[in-house]
Amino acid sequence: MRRILAGWDGLDPALAWLMRINLLALATATVLLAAAYLLGFQHTAVEIDLAVMAVSLVVLLATPPLARRHGATAAILGLTLSALVFAVGGTWATPVLSPLTALLTMVPLLVAYPYLSARWVHALMVVAVLGSAGIVALGEWRRVEELDQLWWVNALVVASSLPAGVLVVVFLVRGAYTRLKEQSTQLTDSRTRIVEVADAARRSLERDLHDGAQQRLLAMSVTIERVRKELEAGRQEGATTLLGQLAADNREVLVELRELARGIYPPLLAERGLVAALQSTARRSTVPVTLDVADFERPSRQVEAAAYFCILEALTNAAKHAGASEVLVTVRGLPHLSFTVSDNGSGFDQALVEAGGLLGMEARMEAAGGRLRLETAPGRGTTVHGEFPLLDSTG
Repeated sequence: MRRILAGWDGLDPALAWLMRINLLALATATVLLAAAYLLGFQHTAVEIDLAVMAVSLVVLLATPPLARRHGATAAILGLTLSALVFAVGGTWATPVLSPLTALLTMVPLLVAYPYLSARWVHALMVVAVLGSAGIVALGEWRRVEELDQLWWVNALVVASSLPAGVLVVVFLVRGAYTRLKEQSTQLTDSRTRIVEVADAARRSLERDLHDGAQQRLLAMSVTIERVRKELEAGRQEGATTLLGQLAADNREVLVELRELARGIYPPLLAERGLVAALQSTARRSTVPVTLDVADFERPSRQVEAAAYFCILEALTNAAKHAGASEVLVTVRGLPHLSFTVSDNGSGFDQALVEAGGLLGMEARMEAAGGRLRLETAPGRGTTVHGEFPLLDSTG
């Protein structure tokens, strides 16, 4: 069972937790009703409810393998189908359950809202509205006129099913409140980090210009003045030599400015995408870089830029600080865009090193809906993991 459910491990932790809660609640209701049936409370309605619960369980258990490849969409569609099977079958067998089963048709929408694209959320809204209305209508149509003859069946099914359904709703509401509170805190923190990162980026750009192009331009202005004096003195040969030096300095300044502009936003990234930009970066790297790309579909510009600059920062750190002799960059497009940058450098103790560039990487990732994780230790190299779980590849 653990191996089957492992497919949910690749989802956002909160979503994986909610899927397990739904599975636990449905399994609990099924076991309770089955126990009551074996103890002698046998009736056709109970048998139908048991069969419906079993089918719903099978559908829900089929989602982890699909979620491993297709992400949140597969998990939530499986949950939706399971809820609809339970709602229709349970209402047909026990019409008195219609208030509960109508509520269950809304569960997938509550789960999906933070994880799927607007198109999928709108589709689940339609399912929730039409599904709940249809379930109520089915319940009224199937309602038995002489309820007193089946009161014990209704009481038994409701007693076994209602607590589990309420448990699901309670956990969903609590989860939604917790996520909202966490997102509010993260938003405040991210705003602060963005301001700090922007200020640091401006200072870095100022240093690069001051120490690089600006100093070269000042030196060129001195050389130009020397050329003027050489020409005034009639020393043509000396002026020619200085002009040749000026031409070389000018080429170097152009190269430096191009490199600086490429660091701000490389044209190759905008024109040909992440993979082409990474290939160009790998070729220019002072440390040998192996690039492994699979199942790649070009994402949005914001996601692409966040992934590129975080990978670039990780490569820069590997070259400047880690003393690495090789770096492996892995990029995957399914079930959602993710990347890993691993070096064989010296590593470090995170508690003893100022976050610095890592804060900028985290801010970029969070702004694009992603998350970043760092694994390192002294003598064991450094690995940076990045992924965008909230941006489902099929959405």
